[in-house]
Amino acid sequence: MNKFERLIYDVIKSNPRLKMKVRDAYQAACDLLPVTRNRAAYPVNVREGFFYGFHDKCPWSADDRYLLAHRELIPLRMPGTDDPLEVGYFDECAQGHYKAVGQTRAWNWHQGAQLQWLGRSEQIVFNDYDGQKHIARIVDHVGQSVKVLPCPVAALTMDGSRALSYSFARLRGSPHGYAYANGVDPEAQNFIPQEDGLWTVDVATGSVTRLFTVKEIARVNPDPSMEGAFHYFSHCQYSPSGRRFKFFHRWTLDDNRNCTRMLTADADGGGLHVFPTAGMVSHVSWRGDEHLVAYARTAVHGDAYYDFHDRTDQVTVFGQESFSSDGHPAMSKDGEWMLTDTYADRFRRRHLILYHLSTQRRYDVAMFYSPKSFAGVSIADHLQCDFHPRWSRANDKICFDSAHTGKRALCVMTLGCPPQKPFRTI
Repeated sequence: MNKFERLIYDVIKSNPRLKMKVRDAYQAACDLLPVTRNRAAYPVNVREGFFYGFHDKCPWSADDRYLLAHRELIPLRMPGTDDPLEVGYFDECAQGHYKAVGQTRAWNWHQGAQLQWLGRSEQIVFNDYDGQKHIARIVDHVGQSVKVLPCPVAALTMDGSRALSYSFARLRGSPHGYAYANGVDPEAQNFIPQEDGLWTVDVATGSVTRLFTVKEIARVNPDPSMEGAFHYFSHCQYSPSGRRFKFFHRWTLDDNRNCTRMLTADADGGGLHVFPTAGMVSHVSWRGDEHLVAYARTAVHGDAYYDFHDRTDQVTVFGQESFSSDGHPAMSKDGEWMLTDTYADRFRRRHLILYHLSTQRRYDVAMFYSPKSFAGVSIADHLQCDFHPRWSRANDKICFDSAHTGKRALCVMTLGCPPQKPFRTI
């Protein structure tokens, strides 16, 4: 964002409907201007009709040979209750051959079916709907069933021994598009659920244990804006060691404004910590076991990228000279590089960025056009194709989703590190 755009955004950001109308009108006017739409510092392998989903999971297998993917089976529209999505992977050592391993009816465009590898094995986990409830299926690399877990999976430890789960049916009451079209929320009429909460799953035995309810968390350091709001959990992610995890407690007001706070807890639900944010946390990545990098809001610095020290109120703002808007961060293994992106700018271009924390240097490594058809026409449409960038295990490749060809596609870029051909854009 430039300074003018930032000024307008700060005025209207609390009104989702107005913000969308202003965005659409502004981008429509800018469509008339001749600009470079697509650019990349390195070659990009584009696989149309496929996507992965969110930025908080790694789609590559432990040896970086296999790349997980969802394959579209419906046109560009919101999924219906019985619409299928195929799950599979590309074999990078066999000329990119694609192997389907199953289908699911529990998915969305933003996060897919929470498709992920089970630890360092060649077993694959994804969510599904069995006609009565959401479950998680575990299959091997040829698609043979290994196990069915009795609830959907939101996050796995790196060794695949434990999982976290929450209600994806309840997310239909949120404005973000992370819900599944099917399933029942038994407490849909309760603004603050009494029974629903965050659950931990022993993957080996399939046993499920509730860590805490939404009501219990809503009682911790309550904010006045929580009164009369619709509450739910989302965005779980274990730390690299699996000893702690983070999650979002969100509440939606009656005008569709959404408030978020970030919390962490020990794997057994103890050691709860609420971070000192001011109503907004959007996207997060663990930086080792003690720090989390997030785009968030604080009372002192406003909206920015922050480094939060877990279990403390220590907060460091960074990148203010390089970033003026939200993105989806993913940290490299050594904690030195932040991979992130932007939403579509005034010319409908999304930017793929590497940021070196020690030198505070930004490298723009790709820019791709985002067609208007992927923008959504209302706050109920969640068709957009965000980059949601992810590192390979060796941190030498980037995987991201893009619609610059006119179709949703899974893209892979092999990096030079540090990047040798960065570029800046207007």
